[in-house]
Amino acid sequence: MIPLLITLALTSASPTTLLVDEVQRIGARVEALRGESFARPLDAVRVPDDMRRAAAEIRALNVLPRERLAARGRAWSDVGLGGPDSARNLLLILAADLDDVGLGPQGQQLLVSVDRLHPSDFEPTDRPDDPATLLLLTGMRPDEPLVCHLLAHVLQRQRSGRDVLEGTTDRLLASMAWAEGEANLMAVHYLFNEIAVRTDVLSLVQDPGEVLDGSLLPSQLRRLRGVEASLATFVYLEGFNQAVKLYRAGGWEALNEGMAERRTTRDLAHPELPPLSPASFPEPPAPPADGLRLADVDTLGQQAIVALVSTLTGKDSLGLLAGEGWAGDRLYRWEPDGGSGEGGTEWITRWTAAQAARDFDYAMGRTLEARFPGWTLEPRGAGVRRLTAGERAYSIERSGAEVRVRVVPVAWDARPLP
Repeated sequence: MIPLLITLALTSASPTTLLVDEVQRIGARVEALRGESFARPLDAVRVPDDMRRAAAEIRALNVLPRERLAARGRAWSDVGLGGPDSARNLLLILAADLDDVGLGPQGQQLLVSVDRLHPSDFEPTDRPDDPATLLLLTGMRPDEPLVCHLLAHVLQRQRSGRDVLEGTTDRLLASMAWAEGEANLMAVHYLFNEIAVRTDVLSLVQDPGEVLDGSLLPSQLRRLRGVEASLATFVYLEGFNQAVKLYRAGGWEALNEGMAERRTTRDLAHPELPPLSPASFPEPPAPPADGLRLADVDTLGQQAIVALVSTLTGKDSLGLLAGEGWAGDRLYRWEPDGGSGEGGTEWITRWTAAQAARDFDYAMGRTLEARFPGWTLEPRGAGVRRLTAGERAYSIERSGAEVRVRVVPVAWDARPLP
């Protein structure tokens, strides 16, 4: 059986060769499970944790360069979506994924921790969770589902010819939710198929963190707080939930269709609604002051709005209300030429109806009151409210189905009212 064959191989093959052979063996089973073939031979190498983290950072910065990512963090902080490092933290967590296995910067080579798929799996001990016992009983090594998870990501990269990481927040969250949902769906299937459990396994697992001691989720997920926790949890838990629903409704074909058609967080979270074509924003607005360059353009999307409002106000129901009717948005970050000095942020949101815009307008007012207790939003004309806290001026401007949020230094806030 498998344990005997691999035990014999240990005496004549190098650790690297054994690792590649094991990954290729698991890959053959993944191909059968998913009904797809890998376009090239699978490769894997053992690396220390710091090298795996460095590879994840390179992968992230290939999608969003360091300077632009820093500018995005300042824009997030301006509108209340976490702190200046939140955008970077989220991107790095998603790029790194699981703790002990990862992908190289090009998304093809598996980077495996020195203690995963280890030869000691074949050496019985007195421990109750002895890997050798599981191997003898099932023919499966404990780390095989983790490798299956990573191989799902290799297939995803192969399908599109590019990284599943995306350059805007809304597309990043939706793309990674589908990617992680599919990867953990495959890992759970692999686990139960290998141990010969013939039942509706998807009714047994509601959360991929419930199996394999939580190793199918990054350990950082348990330590995150605030907006970062909300967004990362959406990726790993809501992504799995929606992937399971589609798979149960129509198998892999239904999941393929959902991943291809539902590319925003609004579409992923609302399978009962037809996919939305978000509003277009052909030109950025004029900068709020002279001598500024456009440092970043982002789209936050419905789920980021829900996370922002619910986290700052403590009202989940208000967060859900604030996100309903989202039709598109752009978050513009303006900074001085040369990269020094203060910058400004303008967030333009569009809604499917005027009532949805009013709901968002109200919710954003509540978030400012929660961020700056004791300060008051004061009317400055029809549909315009303004709050000054410290050296920053915060304004909310609503017109029909559009709401604009501006955050600039007080000295810049001399633009005529609309």
